[in-house]
Amino acid sequence: MTRARDLADLLTGGQTISTADNTEQIILKSTDADASVGPVLRMNRDSGSPADNDVTGGIIFNADDGAGNSTEFVSILTQSQTVADGSEDGRLQMSIMKGGTARNVLDFTNTGTVFNEDSQNLDFRVETDSATHMLMINGGDNRVGINIDPTDANVVSTGGESLVVLGAIGIRRDGAAPLGMNRQTDDGDLIVFRAQGVLEGTISVSGTTVSYNGGHLSRYSQLADNTKDTSIVKGTVMTNLDQMAEWTKDGVTQDNEQLNCMAVSSVEGDVNVAGVFVNWDDDDEDYVNDMNVAMTGDMVIRIAKDTTVARGDLLMSAGGGTAKPQGDDIVRSKTIAKVTSTTKSHTYDDGSYLVPCVLMAC
Repeated sequence: MTRARDLADLLTGGQTISTADNTEQIILKSTDADASVGPVLRMNRDSGSPADNDVTGGIIFNADDGAGNSTEFVSILTQSQTVADGSEDGRLQMSIMKGGTARNVLDFTNTGTVFNEDSQNLDFRVETDSATHMLMINGGDNRVGINIDPTDANVVSTGGESLVVLGAIGIRRDGAAPLGMNRQTDDGDLIVFRAQGVLEGTISVSGTTVSYNGGHLSRYSQLADNTKDTSIVKGTVMTNLDQMAEWTKDGVTQDNEQLNCMAVSSVEGDVNVAGVFVNWDDDDEDYVNDMNVAMTGDMVIRIAKDTTVARGDLLMSAGGGTAKPQGDDIVRSKTIAKVTSTTKSHTYDDGSYLVPCVLMAC
């Protein structure tokens, strides 16, 4: 029977445990029933002259390559980055073989955790129970995707390192601006707006001027009885009412100091013109009878049947939700818009039609 001391002396040199099958070569087993750690594998580098960045241990996974060469495919190494008493720092690094060269793919250091330290074309992807790309970093295209593969053909690239999100983005910050835009080097677009992949408008900067391009300003409103009248069509001239819009949910009414109700303008030369109807706001699940009314900027406006307009005409309400030329070129309280083209973009069943215009801050 081999004594324990004899066994310890036997194992002081390098040892090889070899089997000809796939059974476990080493098993550490603890039968202790308490909550303490066990079993324990301790790797101890007991140096007589410890120094910063000493390699303190490693697990190396070797296998033969196609030519029969023993190759280090994966390694896990540790270091004592700092050995000063009371200020010790450790490091854990994982490397894999990529294209015949070992690459640092995961590095835990005293300053942070780094993925892909060697700047390789490697992707990082996180799955959930229902999404394969809940988080993905594409190493070749410098894109980050949330709930989407950023290499998807439907993703519109903005160049550089870009963030692609499928779904809504919520941003919250206490006591400061929750979102900042800073275009470096030159002037140009700050924000680009697309619908179904088609460019619809931008917000850009030139010098000290910020421009809102390809659109108009609109506001929420309601009809006085808070119904949804689907007979009101795009471009219809609206008039202001004294009654304020009201939004109530779960018995709580929102504060509203500036958004009043509106109606279809029925008065010729109406000085209470409010703008033109854009659409019903169907995106909100809680408030379903809100409408968007354009007030200033590029828009189309509804002209009555058999009424002729010319480019440059100033328009006023003609009653019945349509507009007509006001008869002079003086901007007045009844002025609602200026015609920019006589091209008819749409003709309604009643013969009224839409032409492009610039709204006059109604």
